[in-house]
Amino acid sequence: MEKRKKRNSLFTILTMAMLTSLLIIASGCKSTQKSGTSTVSLKELQTLPALSSSGKHLSAKLKLNANFKGSKFSASGSIKIKRNEGLQISINALGGLVEVARIEATPEKMLLIYRLGREYAEIKYSEVEVLRQLGIDYTMLEAILMNELFAPDGRSLEKELKNMNILTANGEFIITTPREKEMQYSFHIGQDEGHLTLTQGNYANKINVNCNYSDFSTIGTRPFPQNITFAVADMSLGMVLSNIKDSSFKLSAASNLSSYKKVDAGNLLKGLKF
Repeated sequence: MEKRKKRNSLFTILTMAMLTSLLIIASGCKSTQKSGTSTVSLKELQTLPALSSSGKHLSAKLKLNANFKGSKFSASGSIKIKRNEGLQISINALGGLVEVARIEATPEKMLLIYRLGREYAEIKYSEVEVLRQLGIDYTMLEAILMNELFAPDGRSLEKELKNMNILTANGEFIITTPREKEMQYSFHIGQDEGHLTLTQGNYANKINVNCNYSDFSTIGTRPFPQNITFAVADMSLGMVLSNIKDSSFKLSAASNLSSYKKVDAGNLLKGLKF
């Protein structure tokens, strides 16, 4: 019984860490002023891999390492992303034979399913004030997991790039969005390889968030990171990807939730404080 409680608790920690990362990934990272900066034109960046699309499909196996307020846990899983349609992250046990938790996100909502506890929470971006205030939507979450730049509030990146500040510093191109609603984002691209290696956000200087990308391999015609690490306050979530593919697939939404208890999303979000 104690073993089961401990195991359930660990899966809860990992699931909450993943959900927290996805919900506030675009919130606050205090930017730092770098010395020796110089401005560059948008034309200089157009051919860099970081500004190219990674295709319509992405699937991979995952190794997850979470540190949630001092509690550490690792697990295996998988991720699937179909551009503009949805993304799914599964957490598995027993060598991948049993799914114990799942996060699904579509342009309309996010669904968290905790199978061990037989609970789920549904979050509609437009109905949650904090997400609406931060401008967090599906487009932003998808871009971050696809190692891509994005424009706030789902606006066209191509159009918004001309309004962004572009500098070079310490061997990087740094693209920074204008500050809106107390939000600001910056993207760090290595000058040598042209990879997007760091996405940062700044929300009222209250919450620090970093998303680091490393260990790039070529998927299709575009370099893609095999390591993605989110760091938020006293929480971090590392995702090690393997068997990465860009071939076509269908997303199968979770079903048979009638026997699960629906958890109020508002209460769930209130508990995610730093």
